[in-house]
Amino acid sequence: MPAGDNKFSALNTAVWSGGSFIYVPPGVHVDIPLQAYFRINTENMGQFERTLIIADEGSYVHYIEGCLPAGELVTTAEGDLRPIESIRVGDHVMGHDGRPHRVTAVQMRDLNGELFSFTPMSPANKFSVTSEHPLLVVPRDEVRVMRKERNGWKSEVNSAKLRATEPRWIAAKDVAEGDFLIYPKPKPIPHPTVLPLEFARLAGYYLAEGHACLTNNCESLIFSFHSDEFEYVEEVQQACKSLYETPGSVFYEKSKHSARVTVYTKAGYAAMRHHIGSGSANKKLSDTLMRQDETFLRELIDAYVNGDGNVIERGGALWKRVHTTSRVWAFQLQSILARLGHYATVELRRPGGPGVILDRNIMRKDIYQVQWTEGGRGPKQARDCGDYFAVPIKKRSVREAHEPVYNLDVEAPDSYLAYGFAVHNCTAPIYKSDSLHSAVVEIIVKPHARVRYTTIQNWSNNVYNLVTKRARAEAGATMEWVDGNIGSKVTMKYPAVWMTGEHAKGEVLSVAFAGEDQHQDTGAKMLHLAPHTSSNIVSKSVARGGGRTSYRGLVQVNKGAHGSKSSVKCDALLVDTVSRSDTYPYVDIREDDVTMGHEATVSKVSENQLFYLMSRGMTEDEAMAMVVRGFVEPIAKELPMEYALELNRLIELQMEGAVG
Repeated sequence: MPAGDNKFSALNTAVWSGGSFIYVPPGVHVDIPLQAYFRINTENMGQFERTLIIADEGSYVHYIEGCLPAGELVTTAEGDLRPIESIRVGDHVMGHDGRPHRVTAVQMRDLNGELFSFTPMSPANKFSVTSEHPLLVVPRDEVRVMRKERNGWKSEVNSAKLRATEPRWIAAKDVAEGDFLIYPKPKPIPHPTVLPLEFARLAGYYLAEGHACLTNNCESLIFSFHSDEFEYVEEVQQACKSLYETPGSVFYEKSKHSARVTVYTKAGYAAMRHHIGSGSANKKLSDTLMRQDETFLRELIDAYVNGDGNVIERGGALWKRVHTTSRVWAFQLQSILARLGHYATVELRRPGGPGVILDRNIMRKDIYQVQWTEGGRGPKQARDCGDYFAVPIKKRSVREAHEPVYNLDVEAPDSYLAYGFAVHNCTAPIYKSDSLHSAVVEIIVKPHARVRYTTIQNWSNNVYNLVTKRARAEAGATMEWVDGNIGSKVTMKYPAVWMTGEHAKGEVLSVAFAGEDQHQDTGAKMLHLAPHTSSNIVSKSVARGGGRTSYRGLVQVNKGAHGSKSSVKCDALLVDTVSRSDTYPYVDIREDDVTMGHEATVSKVSENQLFYLMSRGMTEDEAMAMVVRGFVEPIAKELPMEYALELNRLIELQMEGAVG
């Protein structure tokens, strides 16, 4: 193939930043699709990649261009932390902007590679990700001052510069110890139910010292204090009197130095179980409590510290520390404190397991310590940067892993929180300025070998995506390009097959979706250079919101390539009246004995189709999305199931708001 076959290849060759080489030996069939994943992780950036695949005689390979291990905790909209594998489509998780966002897809794959673990200044927040998973980071090298590392201490940083530096997405493998992870402060989302401060105070004491008791169908709340804690006993009684019209009774047991408050209240029993739960290890705040205002939350935490914490004054600051057996509550407390302007560390102080107390065998529960400072000169390793805390990485480790890993796709801003820290989801980042992606893919298919190369492209809408794809198919070989183009500002991509051997086959299956301010200029090149070669091009495009799609294709049959066959089918679907579709076919036949067919159609969504689907209970948006999915189904069915689902999901997202 001549070097000048595509003008973009010269651009790629000038500046090359990465790529891959794959060789498949003779007769080897690689049944599991090979996968690559590309992303631009900074603004004003160009990415230049090159891929070379050689499939030797009689071999087969499928190459596909695109996470957290099970058990990693993701912060939900309610402030709860749930294992990533338990998250479902439709759930809402916290993004790096501190607000809840809907999960649109959940992905799982088997990992055979490296897992990177990061321990921030809060040991229990340690999390693990795959090597390419982007984290929101401020590199220490960009904000450090003159003092170098010494005595185990990292180089010092300029706090003002750190606060002024915009965090950026960086692949996990490129994040180092000492770099700053981002812990977002949750944004207040008021709940329609506003609870009184007396409830906050009672809830805090219940978290620390209370339990709900049901005896002989009689509901009660019981709080246990030291016999000297008269003030806390009185606060509980006053709150119960205000809320439930009874202060309850107090029983002092001198031998145990204890004071027990018992309040018989059906309403209080139900409220505490509903909003906090029962059992020390299972207590957590309900969504209603998590969404109360800062005054309420501060009152709740003050009461909780009274009952279950200790306070030390040091350096003009109040150092506060509490212990709990509830992991969820420990991380909820960390989240609430961040909202109140305090970064708290969480540490597993004593793992659970068998133990002995007074010759009795017991089963200990995990104990979590949460610690923070208020006022004065507390620890400054974590910097308050306004909307988030910049938290240094204390330890980074790598291990080989052979296990399932999970990822979430989340609505904009395309991120979620792993143990409270910002990680990106599985779509490409979005930046305000334009970026460039230039790629060259070259494939050599030896006699009687078969290669399928699949791309699902979802670059953000500021990326110029300029790609050269070309393959040489020798005698009896088959080359298949499967191409899905959803994202980018402009895509120019024309996969080519040079059929140089007799009975070689080439196929391009392409789907393009263009929305507002997008131009998908795609197509194919089929060059028949030997007898009895065959090619097939199927191109489908959808345009909406003023988007533009173009098919640009070449079929060339050289002299001597007798008995060759080629079929071209181009279908375009216009969703509205402001979008555009163009077809630019070019056919160059230099041999008499050739079979050639070309078909092109442009259509609009039928009102009858929409009416039928809407009469079956669908909304107009849902009906329109189903019509579009049906239109691209011939391409989607050629993909592995998880990629077909991803393609359909991306189309659904693009179609949202398409009507009206």
